[in-house]
Parts: sequence; C-alpha cells; structure tokens
Amino acid sequence: MGQIRLKDGFQGEIMYVVPRPILGKARSHPLVSPLTPTDIGWFPAARYHYRERPSGAPEHILIVCAAGQGWLQVDGVRHGVGANEAVLIPARQAHVYGAVNDDPWSIHWVHFVGTVGDYYVSQLKKGAYTLSIDVDMGESLEALFAACRDAFVANFLLQRMIYASQALHHLLGHLFFDNRAFSPLLRSSQFRSIDHTLSFLHDNVSEKLCLDDMVRHSGLSKSHFIRVFKEQTGFSPMDYFIQLKMQQACMLLAFRGDSVSQIGMELGYEDQYYFSRAFRKAIGMSPKQYRQTNYN
Repeated sequence: MGQIRLKDGFQGEIMYVVPRPILGKARSHPLVSPLTPTDIGWFPAARYHYRERPSGAPEHILIVCAAGQGWLQVDGVRHGVGANEAVLIPARQAHVYGAVNDDPWSIHWVHFVGTVGDYYVSQLKKGAYTLSIDVDMGESLEALFAACRDAFVANFLLQRMIYASQALHHLLGHLFFDNRAFSPLLRSSQFRSIDHTLSFLHDNVSEKLCLDDMVRHSGLSKSHFIRVFKEQTGFSPMDYFIQLKMQQACMLLAFRGDSVSQIGMELGYEDQYYFSRAFRKAIGMSPKQYRQTNYN
C-alpha cells in the first residue's frame, strides 16, 4: 500500500476560498489591495496532510502550528515545525510540506497577496521560512484567525472582504511586531527588563526622572541599557520619556481646561516656557495652538 497523502478532508476542518472573479473585483478597493487574504483554513490533527507545489503558489502562505508537528522542505532543506512555530512561504517559491504521522500538526493557515504581504515576507532573513511564536500568544492568535475566517463567510460582499483584510493586518502585526519570540524590535534577551522599565516610565510620566533613575530601575549597566533601549524603541531613554510626557500633554490640553502652565507643572515642568518649547519641538506647534486645533 502506498503512502497516504491528503491535501484536505480532515475531521473538523474549516476552509474558505474566495472565488477568483470576486477576488479580482475586491482587490481594486484601496483597503483590500495592499493585503488581500485569498484562502484560509483550520486543519486539526491533520494526519497524512501533504502539499507539494513545484512552482510554488501564486500567493504568500502563512501556516501557524497550534499543536503537533509537521515539516517544510524548501530548496532541498527540510525544516521541522512544531507547536508555537509559524511557516511563511513566499509566493512562487517551490515547496513541500506535511504533517508527521505519529503526532500530526493542527494548523491555522492563510494565503494572501499585496504589497503589505510582500513587506512581511521581507522581514524573514534570506533562506529562513519559519519563526517562533511566544507561548503566551496562542489564544490571541486563535482569536485573530477566527475573526479572519469568519469574515470569509459571505465573502462575495465587499464589506466582508474589507473586514477580512483588516483582520489579517492585525494578525500579521501581532505575529511580527508584538511577538517576543521573534519581533525584530523585541529580540534582545533583555527585553523583559526593558519592558518593565517602559511600564515604570509610563507610571511616572509626571516625575522628573533622569537617565540614572532609569538605569537603576532596569538593573543593567548604563551602556547596555542605552543600547538595548534604543534597539527596542528607536529612541534614547530621555527622548522616549519626553515623548511620553508630550503625549500626555496632548490629552490634557484636549480634554481639560487647565492652563498651559498648570499642565506643564503636572508633567514636571516648572518653567512654562521650557515646557512650551519642548512641546513645540515634539508636536510641531505650541500648546495653545494644539488646544485651539482640537477645540475648533
């Protein structure tokens, strides 16, 4: 008896495909064109699952393994895939993948096209097709896949395709940029310490904290703290803290009637003019101009 290989047909599976004529019309919409999901599904305990595409697929393919194990083969190199791992295969890339027989994977999967999709594919290093997923993200990814799949119901309606596109935006953003196991801005082994420090800065936005205060709170050396902070936020520690203060100032100016001087004092600026200069530098207008813009 030959080896059993199945493309689909698993108990409990969910699969939706957008009819291509409908897809062609939907892709002309500005909210759908940059990122268009074309096919989506859920294959639980997909024993004997196997797909081989010698010329690749017309779309990028994202597979998220929720449980069990599978594998991916690209350019003759085989990659094992387990729970809390994802596979991202670029469009037109020849590939083969499948489930292992004794512990077959359960997978969420989606095919998509568009310039935003191209960008996400570019986030993987050349020759890399898998990424790790933080163990705490299981439920949130499950919910985002469910939302995207649900949007495929009545996908002949444009508003459903728009919603599916936006749900996929959220899913990919969560996977790539809110994922401590992968995200380029969060890769540092010291991320949890910096995360704790970011919360400290948010909680003390009205205080006059200096760099040494932040360093002490982080528990890192000053040079290491500054390097990792800039790597993960794109700002120096003090510039980040000033931006936080100005963000808070915008909210206070828009929703409270306190004077500019009072708001500056509340954020740790005793000199109103120094506060106004810092605000203008960060926001591009004076506090009074900002208030007028938001009140009128």
